[in-house]
Amino acid sequence: MTLTVRLKPDLETALELHCAERGVSKSLVVQEVLAEYLVRAHSRRKGRRAAAAAASMPAEPSDNYKAFERLGLIGAVCGVGPADKAGVRAAFDRWAEAKRKSWAAAAQGVAPGKIRKPQPKRKPG
Repeated sequence: MTLTVRLKPDLETALELHCAERGVSKSLVVQEVLAEYLVRAHSRRKGRRAAAAAASMPAEPSDNYKAFERLGLIGAVCGVGPADKAGVRAAFDRWAEAKRKSWAAAAQGVAPGKIRKPQPKRKPG
């Protein structure tokens, strides 16, 4: 891409002197300076966005966040991988199954994990 830039005479002289002393082209100097400028501008914008996001965050996590954290659903799902929908569903299904077994055991008057399985009826033979 070709870009034409108008410079004030003193800036033009400084650029020519700088390029002559270092043996580089004006184009290279302008490209490097522009790249640095854009990186700094991007960093400042990101910093402002991060500061604004941090300022808008509540001081304490919500009850929902705490509940998900207790269930191990924040960040990653144990034994399943990342906390994507499939991982969260699998963890929830495991949790729900454990709860169901616990409730069934309580209904039978048995300690959790010790659920009595019904014995198949034997045919007299």
